Amino acid sequence: VLSTLKFFRDEYEAHIKEKRCPAHHCQALLNYVITDKCKGCTLCARNCPVNAITGKVKEKHVIDTAKCIKCGQCMSNCRFNAIIKD
Repeated sequence: VLSTLKFFRDEYEAHIKEKRCPAHHCQALLNYVITDKCKGCTLCARNCPVNAITGKVKEKHVIDTAKCIKCGQCMSNCRFNAIIKD
């Protein structure tokens, strides 16, 4: 444990203090974000199993993080690489 604290202190602190995972490995701490690359094609919204994505056609969409189950369907279906893990 001490050696992991020595080498990965920043990651431990991010998990505890900021409730995020810098390695994007902890599913519960992931957030998906739609960037400005979004063209508004609605493909992500149509493939979201819980309807967590909203937006008008040809306008940037938004993910409701409270509804999102972090399945990654939006990211895998986006043709413009407009969705990132945060």
